[in-house]
Amino acid sequence: MKMTRTAAFAGFAAVLIAMPALAGTKDDVRDLQARMERAEQALSAQSAATVRISELEREIQQLTGRIEELSYQLDQQNQRLDAISAVLAGDDMAAAGAGFKRLDADGLVGPITGGPSGGPVTLTPGDPIADELARADAGGASALAPSVELPINPDAAYDYASSFLLSGDYPRAKAAFSLYGEAFPNHVRAADAKFRLGEIHLALGENADAAAVFLEHVQKYPNDGRAAEAHLKLGTAFARMEKQREACTIFKTMKSKFPNAASPVMQRADLEMARIDCK
Repeated sequence: MKMTRTAAFAGFAAVLIAMPALAGTKDDVRDLQARMERAEQALSAQSAATVRISELEREIQQLTGRIEELSYQLDQQNQRLDAISAVLAGDDMAAAGAGFKRLDADGLVGPITGGPSGGPVTLTPGDPIADELARADAGGASALAPSVELPINPDAAYDYASSFLLSGDYPRAKAAFSLYGEAFPNHVRAADAKFRLGEIHLALGENADAAAVFLEHVQKYPNDGRAAEAHLKLGTAFARMEKQREACTIFKTMKSKFPNAASPVMQRADLEMARIDCK
């Protein structure tokens, strides 16, 4: 019995002696666990940062591509404006190189081979499409060209394109009227489709495109019932691009060529000429 008590005391003493060491081991384990947790958190943060860097690199690539695309479009627009300005300035060589003929005393002649915004003014009373265009908002325009399919019948195709205008879908209306000119260039409504296309560009603040379309209209359809108004809106497009000299030339040509144009057209031309101080 005495031996048993002695052994028990010896074991208890050994445990007491070992307790500080065990406590230190637990502390070490806790410290290691905390360090491991911090390492895992740091690794997780680093992984998240790496993912974010990859996302930013992709965004930069996309933005770089978009900048290059816009720069190309701006360059193309400037070339088109230079060509149109050459026509209006009577620079025969430059105009011929761009596929145009010059502006003479009788107005814009010959076939065509190839800033601040604001909607067009409604000059035709009772025209629901013109009324809709006058309310156009450039902010609603889509940067992407939508897909449209015209009916085979040219009259049905024109009504189809007009339906987009009446519903306020300007991107599709623009695509449809542009396609109409390609599909039915000799149809009796081709001139009106071209005019509508120019109005859409003007309504959406796409003044360079509007100028090109209206220039084509006045050259290709000199006897169209809306020829005077096409001149007016061609001048308006240039005025909105702060091309005062070209705009004044067009307005003066319109008044000389169409002295009996409708009063709203003549009044609007006088207003635009006064606004940009035509001499």
